[in-house]
Amino acid sequence: MSKVFRNVDIYDQAYLERLRSLEIKRKVIVDILKNYKNLDKAKLEVLTKNLEHPDKQGLKKVNPIIFSFLLDSIFTIQESIEIKISEFEKNKLSRYILFELLFWSKPSAYPFPDEKVENYKAFLAKKRQKLKEANLENFLQLYALESIEKDTFLRDVKAAIFKVKPENLEEYLWISDFVDYLNPIEKSEIKNKVHPYVWKVLNSKSKTIPVVIDGSNILLAFELRGPERIDTLLELISKLDQTYFPFYLVFDANAKYKFHTRYFNYKRTYYHSPADELILGLAREVKGVVCSKDKFKDYNMSIRNIWYDLRL
Repeated sequence: MSKVFRNVDIYDQAYLERLRSLEIKRKVIVDILKNYKNLDKAKLEVLTKNLEHPDKQGLKKVNPIIFSFLLDSIFTIQESIEIKISEFEKNKLSRYILFELLFWSKPSAYPFPDEKVENYKAFLAKKRQKLKEANLENFLQLYALESIEKDTFLRDVKAAIFKVKPENLEEYLWISDFVDYLNPIEKSEIKNKVHPYVWKVLNSKSKTIPVVIDGSNILLAFELRGPERIDTLLELISKLDQTYFPFYLVFDANAKYKFHTRYFNYKRTYYHSPADELILGLAREVKGVVCSKDKFKDYNMSIRNIWYDLRL
C-alpha cells in the first residue's frame, strides 16, 4: 500500500478546498459538454481554460464543429478507447484531452490523466487500486488528494475578477460561467469589491443590449458626481432592469483637449464631429440604445434614449 494513501484525512482543509474547486470546475465543464451540439468558439475557449492537462493547448486551433463531432463520438458511439484516441490524434488533438474529458464527464469511472499513459486499461487498473487504497468514492476525490498543491483555481478566478473594470470587462466574460457556483459569502465579497456594472454583466442571464454613450455630453452632466463621471453613469445603468452591454463611447473630435478620462483608452471609444451622427448611426448598426442628455431634435429619432430611465 502506498504511504501517501495510508492515512487520508478527508477533513483536511487543503483537501476540502481543492475538492470544492474541482466540483465547481466540473459543473462548468459538464454544462458545456451537455450542450456539445451547439458548441461555439466562446464555449470552446471556456472549456480550454478549465481543463488542467497541459496538452489542452491543442484545443485553441480546433474548429468547434469538428470538436463537437469528436465529443459526439465520445458520448454516443460505442467504440473502443483505441478508436477514440485515433480519432482525436487524426485531428491533431492529444489523447490526454480525451482522457481528461472522460474524467470530467464521469469521475466515478474515469481517472484524471496525471501521468504518461501508453496503455489506458493498465492506467485505469492502477488508478482503481489507488482509489481503493485511499478509500475514496470517486476519481474526483482522488485527483483532489493527488493535486492539492495545484489548487489555484478558485484563487485565480477571484484574482481575475478583482482585475475587471468596465473598460476591460470583455476580456473577462469567461468568469460569468463560474459566478453561479460561488457560495453566498464569496459572491458578497466579490460584489462589494467590483464595479456594479461589472457585477451586473457577469451575473446577467438575459440577452444584453448594446448602449452607445454620448461621451462629451455625459462628461458635462452636472447630475453625475465623482472623479470619473463615466464610472458613475455605468453604475446607474447597472441599476436598470435590462443589462446594457457592451457599451460604446462617442466623443467630439476635439474631446481630448477639453476633458480628462481614462476611457479615452477604451477600445470601443470613437471620435467624430458632429458626434450625434456617429452616436445614432452606431446605435442603429449594433441594434442598441443611446445614453445622452441630448434629445437629438435635429434628427428623426427612433432610437431609445435610456438617460431618461435613470430618473436623475
